[in-house]
Amino acid sequence: MAPAYLAWKAFYHDRIEAAVVDLETVADQLAQAVQKQWDHEAAIRRVNDPYPLSVAWRPAEPDLVEPWPLLAEVARAWPGGPPGDPARWPGDAAGLTGAAAQIGEVFTQRVPTRRLVVLGEPGAGKTVLLIRLLQDLIAQRPDGGLVPVLISLASWDPRQPLQGWLADQLRRSYPGLRTAAPQPMVGADPVDLAQALLDARRILPLLDGFDELPPALHAYALDALNLALPAKQSLVLASRATAYRTAVQRSGALVRLNGAAGIHLLPLTPDQAAAYLSHDAGGEHTAAADRWTTVAAHLGTDTPVGEALSTPLGLFLTRTIYNPRPHTPAIPRPVPHPDELCDSTAFPTRDALNTHLFNAFIPAAYTAHHTPPSRWSGAQAYRTFVLLARHLETNRGGSPDLAWWELRHAVPAYVHRLAAGLTFGLLFGLTSGLAFGHIFGHAIGYAIGLVCGLTLGLVFGLVFPPASAPSARPRWTSGPLIGSLAFGLAGGLASALTVGRTAGLAFGLLAGLTVWLPGGIAAEKSDLTTMVGPAALLNQDRRVFLTIGLAGGLVYGLAFGLAVGIAFGLAVGIAGGIAFGLAFGIAFGIALTAWTGLVVARSYMAVRHKVPRDLMTLLRDAHEHRGVLRQVGAVYQFRHLDLQRHLAQQPWPPTI
Repeated sequence: MAPAYLAWKAFYHDRIEAAVVDLETVADQLAQAVQKQWDHEAAIRRVNDPYPLSVAWRPAEPDLVEPWPLLAEVARAWPGGPPGDPARWPGDAAGLTGAAAQIGEVFTQRVPTRRLVVLGEPGAGKTVLLIRLLQDLIAQRPDGGLVPVLISLASWDPRQPLQGWLADQLRRSYPGLRTAAPQPMVGADPVDLAQALLDARRILPLLDGFDELPPALHAYALDALNLALPAKQSLVLASRATAYRTAVQRSGALVRLNGAAGIHLLPLTPDQAAAYLSHDAGGEHTAAADRWTTVAAHLGTDTPVGEALSTPLGLFLTRTIYNPRPHTPAIPRPVPHPDELCDSTAFPTRDALNTHLFNAFIPAAYTAHHTPPSRWSGAQAYRTFVLLARHLETNRGGSPDLAWWELRHAVPAYVHRLAAGLTFGLLFGLTSGLAFGHIFGHAIGYAIGLVCGLTLGLVFGLVFPPASAPSARPRWTSGPLIGSLAFGLAGGLASALTVGRTAGLAFGLLAGLTVWLPGGIAAEKSDLTTMVGPAALLNQDRRVFLTIGLAGGLVYGLAFGLAVGIAFGLAVGIAGGIAFGLAFGIAFGIALTAWTGLVVARSYMAVRHKVPRDLMTLLRDAHEHRGVLRQVGAVYQFRHLDLQRHLAQQPWPPTI
């Protein structure tokens, strides 16, 4: 009765706590987390260094979006009326024309339905425009208003319900949203805050990378988006123009995004590109800025260099490679001169020049004069990124999401099984050896134990692979633990009449821990105003393993050892019990966490492919200091999808 009462009290407390959660407050706290996340990411991506590029746009081609009169008609017919003021709507799609700082006003005031498709060429600045839109929406957001959340579509399977997938993305990036939400009515299915916010339409999805889905699923994805969008649901969708046009016109049947207007990003003007490169080099009339005179004469032309430097991506790569930074030495390896970009013999096409920029970018990001200095050479970094890009293209279907918990797919499956089998087998073998040693002698006993343990371990490795996703952060709750002790004492006193007091209490305690202790591990509540990135998610998952595998294993092992010690002696019993507990604790830890899969993967890659052992540190440095990676929620991505594809095509082993 005691453990049952304690369990009921814990459940009742959680229900009462969920009942007082206010979704408006939750939305406000989530908005704080989103704002901090993307302000930080914009700084890391050097969006404002030396200043933000003003990317302009025109209306999208009419056949890719809904007719303008229909948009106004649909918005007026929505329940409760249109989301904006009809007096501020332009008379036709030409009124959508604008430039960077106007994106918030265009979306909220000029688009009648507040559904927008953002199209552009590779590297045109679509993602940065979404970041700017998000920042504008957050700045203008009233208390309790919609929360804009930028999400990469790359991991979405359109055959999966959109709302469920969006909820998973929210939970992973903002763990506080895993908290139980109040039930809107008696008998309703329980949901967490992530799902509750989506159900209440308090999330404004900014979906990036439509073109990064498999091409065969593009038309299907558009149809799935239309089916999932309720009336008056605001949305932004970004895609490369060619991929979106192909999806819309696939099989001769038009499948547009319902109720959506569209804009198409324009190339940078020659004056914009020249001023940006000159300013980044130190300003007009400086020696470094004068190096761009020849290149500036080619801007705006149809030459390879003129075309390549018409996008923000081309400018970013070029300035990283050719603009000297403070403390750049003149020798032994001076910064190359940008005049070489104008060599039409070396670079006869834009693709050839883009290949050169991608090849030179990573070595330039890892030169010794960069601040802070890198712990890895350009060759080490290049080798690692080629391996990771090949992993994404080969094992993840070309997805741009570099998730650390999916790196286990970069090594053969038998490696994970063998590692799990050896770990489990050695610990279980030690336990069995202690027992068999009393019967057959220590040498034969340990041999039998190791053979049995390795056999069971290999079977375990086949049946229970490492978890496919990180686990929730654990915390110990006192109710189930007290319940287990109460159950154990009660059971022990009852069984003491039959097997004796000591044995009864030992076996009772073991039974109590076995039945009730798992309930003492619950997901730790997180701050709603924080976002969890890859490094924090890794630390969280490692804590789950340590809690279950080591702490849980030791507790079970001690209880088991006390019970066994009655028959074989306390010393042997406790030693064997701890080994037994650790074996099964680690086994369950492997099955429940993804961290162990990463440990095996990075060890294998370090030995087999000579990549740095501190792989996660390298990835974090590549994101925060080198500009090679970007962070989207809980995953890293290469700076641009074309950079990933370029690296994936390099031969192995790669050479700079």
